[in-house]
Amino acid sequence: MVSDVVSIGDKLELKLLNFSTKKVENERVYKSQVLDFINDDTASILMPIEGGRIIPLSVGDKYNICFFTKKGLFQCKCVIAERGRINNIYVLNVQFTSDLEKYQRRKFYRLEYLLEFKYYFITDMEISILNKLHSNNFKDEEEKQEYINTLDNLKQECLSGTILDISGGGARFVSEHSHEHGNMIQMSMDFNNSLGIKNFNIQAMIISSNKMINRQGFYEHRVQFIDILKEEREAIIKFIFEEERCQRKKEKGRT
Repeated sequence: MVSDVVSIGDKLELKLLNFSTKKVENERVYKSQVLDFINDDTASILMPIEGGRIIPLSVGDKYNICFFTKKGLFQCKCVIAERGRINNIYVLNVQFTSDLEKYQRRKFYRLEYLLEFKYYFITDMEISILNKLHSNNFKDEEEKQEYINTLDNLKQECLSGTILDISGGGARFVSEHSHEHGNMIQMSMDFNNSLGIKNFNIQAMIISSNKMINRQGFYEHRVQFIDILKEEREAIIKFIFEEERCQRKKEKGRT
């Protein structure tokens, strides 16, 4: 039974499943918390809230649910059975439709972190030049500068976005622009920590793009870093863990 592993108060995440394939429909994640167990296969959870607004998930929709327990991460499938309100708290009753399984998280830890950044679309020619610059294989500095000048001339208008979370493998961000799966972008990000400000210019591929329900005119995107240098990835991971430690210290200071 789920209640043998999951406890009241445990955090959880929900991802919508495709009705026909029963696979995760997209990367959008709804965060919630276990409020109570109604019976062996049904639990009451907090209705997700984003940006201060309640997200009323539809009855009958199927989700993959991941629980953050003291014994680790566990997942199963569920269906939204009922919506309601208890003592002015909006709740969902979810019915479990599969057995609970141990869940292995993604390779890289993902940190929630708000960061304004700039980006632009890149063409195949730009990708070729960027790869050449990354390899740093030039006969002299003059040839290298020619490549840099060509790249500057090819650059398109910069767009603005806000990163919501980031890992060593990719990021999630919002912008006022709609993008398509497979679009390639160049991201310019400035990370500021105790070691100072470090700029990263990284290629990334759009792997999902969805219109935001709670923010009219905005879109949420997920990107995967492409051809990122080992030292760049290691520097981002180092920043993530340092920032996480700082956040934990702040949280302890408020308790």
